[in-house]
Amino acid sequence: MEFTIMEGNKASITLAGKLDFAKAPLLMEGLTLLKGKDISTILFECKELTYISSAGIRALIFARQKIAPGMIVVMKDVCDDVAEVLDMCGLSDFIEFTAS
Repeated sequence: MEFTIMEGNKASITLAGKLDFAKAPLLMEGLTLLKGKDISTILFECKELTYISSAGIRALIFARQKIAPGMIVVMKDVCDDVAEVLDMCGLSDFIEFTAS
């Protein structure tokens, strides 16, 4: 997982491999560092993300609900399997999806 703040109020986080019970706490720690900052958008780069568990989904919900009011969460280049899981969980209602 790679964390980068770019262009002032936009954060970019690269997710790769499996976002499961082992990696989700690391993501939560990184997201907690953004809390209280003037963040308008978090972009999750997901080109290399192959799997997401309920712990990973919980981290995405935390990002959307707890980092900054009105913040936009964007997931870029999500593979079909991960997109299907996120859609079944109802996350496509409040997370934006985009492709390159």
